Amino acid sequence: MSRRPDADDTFNTVEGRYDKWSSANPRPRGPSALKVPVMSDAMEKTVGMAVGFGAGVVLLALAAFTAMNAAKWGAIDRSGAQIGYTIAAFFLVLAGLGALGATYNHVFRVMPGEPPHHH
Repeated sequence: MSRRPDADDTFNTVEGRYDKWSSANPRPRGPSALKVPVMSDAMEKTVGMAVGFGAGVVLLALAAFTAMNAAKWGAIDRSGAQIGYTIAAFFLVLAGLGALGATYNHVFRVMPGEPPHHH
């Protein structure tokens, strides 16, 4: 398929007419659908602690539930399932403790500290 020799000229004239029209007719800006609530530092700290510690507690509860199921599988001589559930429980415990530790570190050590100095 060959291009017309004046195709670039047509594009430039259409683009120019559109630019002239759009600058003469600016789009009205509607209200934003995204709303960011304004929170005090204390509220931000409280919400952060609730979310972080809540996630850690949920993960530890899942670990306990998984360990309980591992014991049930072991009681009926299903060692493959018992091993799988035990490994899953181990990693859920690690994740839960990590969430609790990271939240504690961030809320009580990082947030109260001095902001980093950027060059």
